Amino acid sequence: MNTEIENLVSLDKWKVNKIEESRNDNFSDYLKVLSFNDLVNESNDLMDQIKRNEESTDLFSKTRLMMSEFSSRLEIESKHLADTVKEFKKQIEDKLH
Repeated sequence: MNTEIENLVSLDKWKVNKIEESRNDNFSDYLKVLSFNDLVNESNDLMDQIKRNEESTDLFSKTRLMMSEFSSRLEIESKHLADTVKEFKKQIEDKLH
């Protein structure tokens, strides 16, 4: 009986996860269509939010997605720059967890 209960997921929690995944997918798609200049501007806005100490899981998700977008774009231009951004992203994620 306990095993069955442990394997159950609340419907509310499942809905929240699905909504969060959808938001992340939408934001990721949004970042992909931005020009590099617009991506930099968007990252500056995100940095302003971070500086204002607006802590939220949404903010951390956006930061992670933005770093991934920068990495994927930079891989096309320079493998070294992309590796640097990936390492920076890993350091940020390590500090957040």
